[in-house]
Amino acid sequence: MADPPRRSPLHAPPRIRGLESSDGGTRHATWLELFFDLVFVVAIAQLAFALSHDLTLHGFLVFCGLFVPVWWAWVCFTVYADRFDSDDVVHRVVMLCGMFAVGAMASVIPDAAVGDTAAFAITYAVIQLIVVALTVRVWLNIPAARPLMNVYLPTFTTTAGLMLVSVAVPPPERYWIWTLALGVSVGAPLVARGRVERVPVHASHLPERVGLFTIIVLGETVVAVVIGTSTVEWSVASGLVAGLGFVLAAGFWWIYFDYLDGEMLVGRGTRAGQAYFYSHLPLTAGIVALGVGVEHAIEEASASELHDGTRWLLCGGIGLAFASLAAIHRIAADARRDTDVWLRLGVVGVALAVALLGGGLGPTAAVAILAAAVAACLALELALHERHAAEPEVAVADAPLP
Repeated sequence: MADPPRRSPLHAPPRIRGLESSDGGTRHATWLELFFDLVFVVAIAQLAFALSHDLTLHGFLVFCGLFVPVWWAWVCFTVYADRFDSDDVVHRVVMLCGMFAVGAMASVIPDAAVGDTAAFAITYAVIQLIVVALTVRVWLNIPAARPLMNVYLPTFTTTAGLMLVSVAVPPPERYWIWTLALGVSVGAPLVARGRVERVPVHASHLPERVGLFTIIVLGETVVAVVIGTSTVEWSVASGLVAGLGFVLAAGFWWIYFDYLDGEMLVGRGTRAGQAYFYSHLPLTAGIVALGVGVEHAIEEASASELHDGTRWLLCGGIGLAFASLAAIHRIAADARRDTDVWLRLGVVGVALAVALLGGGLGPTAAVAILAAAVAACLALELALHERHAAEPEVAVADAPLP
């Protein structure tokens, strides 16, 4: 639910919003943040489209190489707004410029997927320069945040510069420059962990924002079911595979939003909070891959065997998503979460078995096994939840997430 409407002043200096969480205040996504997320719906759809046209290992690696900068662009703007949103005209205009730049990047993803990557590099550099502008504004207005901004300013500037330099370098060397640029940017918060702790995020707001991005990628799986059924002639087989594919998406949604609460990490330190946040990179990439796999499984519903690429995409997507869930529950360091970890790893084991040994399985059988594993995980979770419902909660002190 978005914050109540309010007037946007022409200029209001940014402030450290995370400090407000120490007063017990609850903060929700603003209308600007929800509007901003819309452009990432398009970006994720473009990534799924590119992956759908190349189900090989090469195609998956290209997808991952493009997914990381898209995800990190969302992280940069989201974490900035979480920490420093002032909702003045300047903030809105700069964020809208960032939204337009992300839209431009999304528009060239199909070209980048087939090797024409210059435009993608340029648009990503522009995105990073907009983040630099936001960072400069914080440096000028919040002295307490300057130690962290002293890390982020050269980091984001270097990333933008490397992406621009890469345009003049032919592939494959260009992609090594990208790897360096993204490594510098994505790794900066980990290197500056001590400084991050002095500029906390809002304990109730950021987990909600992460959940909203997860909803975006889950939506891609639902779209894949719809597209898959609209491109084939209806039959019992295609309808059954579509229904089972929806069970995969719905089951993951149920498990994620009922039994994974980002606020459970409050009080467990910045290291745990960062691990939670970064674990969502493979989690969300896996969900997108799952959606593409479901779409192709529906199209292949009448075949005697599921295509190898489709099977690996389905199983890889499920495996990445549930392995990430297991990691997050393990990070929570709660004794009651140990069973959650093993339940998630059980789904990963089933997915791995189908990927390695399911070469002769038909589409319906393969998707049915995966759906049964997810449904069983959910059923056991429901039973365990009932058992633990009466257990008292242990209060923990508030502390900053990454």
